[in-house]
Amino acid sequence: MENNGKAIPPIRIELPAALRVLAENRATIEARGETVAQALDDVGQRHPLLLRRILTRGGQLRPHVNLFVNETDIRHCQGLDTALGQGDVLVVVPSVAGG
Repeated sequence: MENNGKAIPPIRIELPAALRVLAENRATIEARGETVAQALDDVGQRHPLLLRRILTRGGQLRPHVNLFVNETDIRHCQGLDTALGQGDVLVVVPSVAGG
């Protein structure tokens, strides 16, 4: 992926244990994109089953999944349009329910 002729540096995505099986059993993967949505699209090219566990068919964040960019919940920013920069870490955290 390029931006004005410059390659966009990759960001790191940290996956919970439950989703690692969908990404070759890796705890972290790299993705490229200027926004969370673009980075997830990049991930989906290589790991489509992983993407289906994070986004709905309509391309929205699943209600039971939380995404954090450097400790900030994307729901408190611009959602999937949240900007990413060099060195950012996107953390996937499934919601925990119980009683």
